[in-house]
Amino acid sequence: MQGFAPHYDDVDVFVMQLEGYKQWRVCAPFGKGETLPRKSSSDYTDDEVEERGEEVLDVVLGPGDVMYLPRGWIHRAETVARPPGIAKGAWRCCCPGRSRPRRRAIATSCSGRDCRGDSHRTWAPWPCTGTRRKRGTGRSRRDCGRPRKPGPWTTEAPRERRGAARKREPRGDRPRRLRNRFCEEAARRVARVSRRALAMLDDASDRIGTRFLSDRLPPALLPPERRLTKDGRGDGDATSRKIWPNTLCRLVRPEIARLVVEGDKAVLYHCLDNSRMHRETGLSPLEFEVDDAPALEQLLTTVEPRWIMVRDLIHEDVEEKMGIAQSLYDEGVLATMLAEAPDRSVQTG
Repeated sequence: MQGFAPHYDDVDVFVMQLEGYKQWRVCAPFGKGETLPRKSSSDYTDDEVEERGEEVLDVVLGPGDVMYLPRGWIHRAETVARPPGIAKGAWRCCCPGRSRPRRRAIATSCSGRDCRGDSHRTWAPWPCTGTRRKRGTGRSRRDCGRPRKPGPWTTEAPRERRGAARKREPRGDRPRRLRNRFCEEAARRVARVSRRALAMLDDASDRIGTRFLSDRLPPALLPPERRLTKDGRGDGDATSRKIWPNTLCRLVRPEIARLVVEGDKAVLYHCLDNSRMHRETGLSPLEFEVDDAPALEQLLTTVEPRWIMVRDLIHEDVEEKMGIAQSLYDEGVLATMLAEAPDRSVQTG
């Protein structure tokens, strides 16, 4: 039994075979136009693949096998019987009451809409749109001094004002002058757009970063990691669940949170509360004052094996430092530990 018709995807795919056996045939991209595509292909016929494609892999996956399919590589799969050479007792059905084993596989994907081209598409249209809207500039066919007709530069010159003395110029200088004026104006506008685009790079990166956090699965913490979080400690010792000035902190797992400045607020997004169903629940951000952003950035960039002490965070008030760290710890974002007796010189809450 065959699954989908031959096609390629716009994401990188990892195929994990759980039960049964499947034969996979993989072909290289047909050409440069299909290399690293931004959209998935329509279905191909077997004749098209055999005629245009170069088969680079023909393999049978069994239980426990994993295969990586790069973006843009054409693939097709078909369920097959147990390959010869594998003993009958080497694999058995894990479904009670079933005489025939299931053929099941899991496919996970990554690199969806988060490449450099997606970043450019996020920020590049904005400055261009802003330039066009500003006092109607960029809409006229001649507002840059561009000649009316396409093709070679025309020799026509702008109309002279009435009563003004006409000054003759060599015949070959007029198109050169028009071209120079057009190039100067174009350079000014390109520079204006570039300045606006550079100012929007951070915002575009934040948009893509938060979208990735929204799409990804929640992290599966290992037992040693979980023991350093609020959920791992439970309702036991209250001292270990409270943040002190000498508490050591770090992000529980790299790249699970992102700090974004939105207006007069510093907003922290994280994926710990994500559902295992795609976008079943939205992100639950935490809001802080902008003055807290340097301390938040320190906490989010401190990962294993490093630690940072709460009193060393960038903030004027020690109580504020403790409050910031306590908020992240209560949310499950921080891992903490005490290497010595708690410093009770400052009390909060």
